[in-house]
Amino acid sequence: MPARLAVTLDRLVADCQALGLHPGSRVALHSSLKSIGFVFGGPQTVIRALMEVVGEEGTILMPVFSRPAARFSMQETPSRTGLVTETFRRMPGVTRSPHPTHSVAVWGADAEEIARGHEQASGLGVDSPFHRLARRGGLVLLVGCDSRSSSIIHVAEAIAQVPYLDVFYPGYDIPMTVVYPDGRERLVEPRENPGDSSAFLVVEEEMRRQGLIREGLVGQARTLVMNGMDIIEAALALLRKDPASLLCQKPNCPVCPKSRELARRGQRK
Repeated sequence: MPARLAVTLDRLVADCQALGLHPGSRVALHSSLKSIGFVFGGPQTVIRALMEVVGEEGTILMPVFSRPAARFSMQETPSRTGLVTETFRRMPGVTRSPHPTHSVAVWGADAEEIARGHEQASGLGVDSPFHRLARRGGLVLLVGCDSRSSSIIHVAEAIAQVPYLDVFYPGYDIPMTVVYPDGRERLVEPRENPGDSSAFLVVEEEMRRQGLIREGLVGQARTLVMNGMDIIEAALALLRKDPASLLCQKPNCPVCPKSRELARRGQRK
């Protein structure tokens, strides 16, 4: 690709600033590296740009989710949510939360407070890292993706105590062992496992209606910025009207048909 079309660190910094990010911002990032274009330095440059913008007084959170397994190592188990997140979790100064399937990696001023005790909460539930970030005024940055990637919407399902919280994807309904960096181990029982997110665009549509989305570019990627608590409140409003509003209509979905039936009955599994 010609150099004039390559995305540089300075360009990424300027793009993030144009979206309203600044020193002290708390940000949850969901991203598609490919959508940004050819980046000099690859995912490290994307991460460095965000760190430069929010500074050490800010906070960056990324999902570093993993597939269910008998044992989850905080140090060794890789992220399945993309190269940017896997690069981030390996960087010095980044803290990983101790949840066996829905861990997050956090850097910055609030990292320890946000990550601590995640195994005692559900993956994306009340007082999970995404919820803690939102309560601190955190933003959600969707780079090259949309609200179907916005994990924080699951927090609203947990707050609302929707009837389908205990409908699990196959394999997620087993106890798993967390292995801490110091070698300690803890068995974590499954609860409130997040379900399907393919219908989450309804939350984005509601936020657009209310004028609660900033939009721009990061590199070549269409990017959305939203306040985390605004997302949760918009999702809660939809759930109050219809407990099945965030469920997909696909008949072959492994969780939504059962979840929809429970929502119709108004009872937990």
